[in-house]
Amino acid sequence: MSALGAAGRRSRRPFAELLVIEGKLALREPYGLFGGVAFPAVLLGVFGFISRMVPGNVGNTGLTVLDLYIPTIIVIAFISIAVSLPNTLVRDREIGWLRRVSTTPVHPWRLLAVQLVLDLVFAVLAIAIVLIGSVTIFGAHLEVGIPYFVLAILLSIAEIFSLGLLVAALAPSQTFASAAAGVLFFVLLFLSGLWVQPVQISGPLQAIMYYSPTGAASRALLDAVFNQAPPLGTILAMVGYTAVFTAAAIRFFRWE
Repeated sequence: MSALGAAGRRSRRPFAELLVIEGKLALREPYGLFGGVAFPAVLLGVFGFISRMVPGNVGNTGLTVLDLYIPTIIVIAFISIAVSLPNTLVRDREIGWLRRVSTTPVHPWRLLAVQLVLDLVFAVLAIAIVLIGSVTIFGAHLEVGIPYFVLAILLSIAEIFSLGLLVAALAPSQTFASAAAGVLFFVLLFLSGLWVQPVQISGPLQAIMYYSPTGAASRALLDAVFNQAPPLGTILAMVGYTAVFTAAAIRFFRWE
């Protein structure tokens, strides 16, 4: 038993050391921290203020401005974290860090796992800030259905983060990764409903927004924070995106 315990501690030690190293790099180049935590906090303040200035419900939804935008702000946090992932991984590939790690007993997949753990920490911080801030500061009346919310969060993170990994897999250089991530960032912001909510429009554009990766995530979270089950079509769309993005990222990812 003692030998097994020692082996387990040795296997965990490299992962912990990598986590410390990548954590320091994340603080030194805090794209995910600023975009995934600070930016959503700013958006919460903006839409909370707008909701106070424009009281009442939006259209026939029965929801205030802040109610509608809480899920969108959470999704924007995930987007910001996901688009920082290609910059980090492609940088590590360009400087040879991924190749050097592959020559050590630490498998390169552990480096990827460490990066995902850090991004998940940022995501949890963003969720806590948005939910707690919206209720305690701006008085939002949420009725979060825990099972629905957990399902919506897991699927949202899975599909959006896998999209970030796909960009990292396909990007030939950090310059290209930065440009592609920038374009993708603004497209996903629009589809998530930042500038106009799907309930405020109609026709094909509404359907596109509802079933886009970030639009589906926003819709699922909107139902979940008001204790309603996300539509089956939305769940299936998110599962499909996750499967396609993940399979493509695994197929095309390069360590050097």
